[in-house]
Amino acid sequence: MKCKIFCSKCKKAYFDQWWLCPDCGESLDANNYLIKQKFVKTMGEGNTPLIRLEKLSNQLNCDLWAKCEYQNPTGSFKDRGSVVEIEKALELGKNGIVCASTGNMAASLSAYAARNNLRCKVVVPTQTPKSKLQQAVACGAILIKVDGAYDDCVDVAQSIADKENFFLCGDYLLRRQGQKSIGEELVGKEFDSFVVPIGNGNVGVAIAQGLRGVRFIGVKAKNKKTIASAIRVMNPLDECLISTWVQKTNGLLISVTDLNILEAQKILATEEGLCVENAAAATLAGLFKIKEKIRGQKIVLILTGSGLKD
Repeated sequence: MKCKIFCSKCKKAYFDQWWLCPDCGESLDANNYLIKQKFVKTMGEGNTPLIRLEKLSNQLNCDLWAKCEYQNPTGSFKDRGSVVEIEKALELGKNGIVCASTGNMAASLSAYAARNNLRCKVVVPTQTPKSKLQQAVACGAILIKVDGAYDDCVDVAQSIADKENFFLCGDYLLRRQGQKSIGEELVGKEFDSFVVPIGNGNVGVAIAQGLRGVRFIGVKAKNKKTIASAIRVMNPLDECLISTWVQKTNGLLISVTDLNILEAQKILATEEGLCVENAAAATLAGLFKIKEKIRGQKIVLILTGSGLKD
């Protein structure tokens, strides 16, 4: 079946458009998108471990599991989407790739760009943790720092893409297609809910699309200047789609404080031996907020990135 690309809000149809709707600015979505790997050299991304958290299952009176996305090649779930965007950049013969990032995407894209002989520029907020940028620098990416938030970086990245014939990468349609595989790997496991941190919302929507019918629990930071840099996003690109899938699955959106996140991060490490980044720990912090509502349920935390990055 032919792929159909359309706006998630105004429903206008497009061909060969991979970013946001030119008319209303909302996220694009697609039916029947076929992922190709004709040009790209991959790095073994995906098929990450799924482990049961026995101590936390007992504490929360539920059947709790973790999808360990921090065990992807560059330490985060971003690799699943990067391989799809790199494929498109190579297919179109672009001069390189550019993205706005809070760290994980920069690390991922720079590695895949290096492996595939593409130039890479990443636009990051000045407050991005140095540990997250070390990977990008090591892989040869050119860093452009912006004194502002992630949203400001997006505008700069778009300008570079237009002027230099670079492919604009980011939390758009193509990346979501790659990240659907997280949900697809969870099909048949009989989960009641999945819990995912919300920055732009791209990975949460992707999982919901790949794992249809399972309740979407999204966790956001209450503090706009949160320590969890990966979810420090003021205006989520996929806000419309987040709302749609939360409603479709009778899901929830939960806000947590930085203190909640730090406590959850410590518990994951000391109780279950899982060293994850702040944003990933937000998933457990969110569950503690609703522990009375999840008794007896089978739930999976999407642990998005490695604690070695923060």
